[in-house]
Amino acid sequence: MSQKRAIIGENVKRARESIGFSQASVAEFLKVDQSLISKFEKGDRTLQSDIIERLANLLGCRVADFERKDGIPDRQLKTAYRASGLTVNDMEIIHDIRRIANNLSFMTDLAGGDHSEK
Repeated sequence: MSQKRAIIGENVKRARESIGFSQASVAEFLKVDQSLISKFEKGDRTLQSDIIERLANLLGCRVADFERKDGIPDRQLKTAYRASGLTVNDMEIIHDIRRIANNLSFMTDLAGGDHSEK
């Protein structure tokens, strides 16, 4: 197991748990087996780049944040849910909204903008 894979896996696990998603629900959303998510979080397996990008958007992170040795930064998109038992369709909507927010944040960074609330 490489150190980089272990860091990525641990960061994904922390981000997933902070939101309250189970490995099974994330696996269902990504259309992969739950055991693959478990092995990925342990650093034993890798995921394809398109799956990692979908995972980052779902978790409100940037792909590069998964590689940070100091963990995912506070800019992670925080969300509060008013429902339990989210469906895959609910997760698709969350993914799409967070993808838009991540793209907006990226574009703001490129433009040298300020992320602070006014």
